[in-house]
Amino acid sequence: MAADLPFSQMEIHDRDSVWVTGGALHIGQIAIDLSFIVPWQPVLPDFPSGAVLQRLEQNIHLVRQTIGRFGKSGGLRELWFDPQPGGKQGIYAAPLKERATLMLTALRAQDIAGAYQAGCTLIGLGGGLTPSGDDFCAALLTVFNMPGSPFGTEYRQLGEQLASAAQRQTAYISQEMLRLAASGLVRENVGAFLKEIAGCSPDSLEESAFKVMQAGCLSGTDWAVGLAAGLEVGRELATIGK
Repeated sequence: MAADLPFSQMEIHDRDSVWVTGGALHIGQIAIDLSFIVPWQPVLPDFPSGAVLQRLEQNIHLVRQTIGRFGKSGGLRELWFDPQPGGKQGIYAAPLKERATLMLTALRAQDIAGAYQAGCTLIGLGGGLTPSGDDFCAALLTVFNMPGSPFGTEYRQLGEQLASAAQRQTAYISQEMLRLAASGLVRENVGAFLKEIAGCSPDSLEESAFKVMQAGCLSGTDWAVGLAAGLEVGRELATIGK
C-alpha cells in the first residue's frame, strides 16, 4: 500500500498543492480516486430480541475469541486479552483498559453521569488520527442507536454529549466519526457485522468481525471491542428488563 511508504517515496512534499477535480483528490503528482468512497449510512439493524437475544451471549463470546486471535495489540484488545506473543503492549493500553472498564461499569449501573465522565477521559486517548478511545466510544454510540435496543433516550443523549465534548478534545476526523456515530450512521462493514451478530452462522459472524478489524492500524480492533462490549452491556440490560 502507498500509505506504508514515506511521503518522499510517494512524491509528496511540503507545500505541494492540493485540489479536487474529476472525482479525484490531487496532492502534488499523486491522484487519489474518490469514486469508491461510500458515505456512512443509517443501516443499523434492530437490537436482538426474543430467541435471538438468548443466542447473543454465545455470539459475543465468538466475537471476543476472534478479537483475541486476530485483533492488534496496543489498544483496546488488551481490555480482554494479554498482548500478543512477541508483541509489545502500547503505552496507551493500560490507561485505555482502566478507563474503558470504568465506562462499561457505569453503563451497566445505568450511571449516565459516571459514563459521561469516563467517556470524556477516553476521548483523544491513543495514537493516530482516530485514537483508540475515540474508536471505542464511537462503537458504543453505534450500539446505543440500534432500533429496539435496551439503551433508552438518556444513552443516546450521552452519545450526543460525548460527540460534543470531542469538539474540544480530539482530531477533526475523530470529531466527525463520533458525530456520525451519535447520529446512528455507520460504515457498511459495521452494519453488516451488527446484522450477523443476530445470525446462526459462526463462520459468517467471524468473517464480518474480521472485516471490521481490518480498518486502519488499531482502529478496526478498537471498533470491534467497542461493538462487542456495547452489545454485551445491552444484553445484560435487556435481561434485567430495562
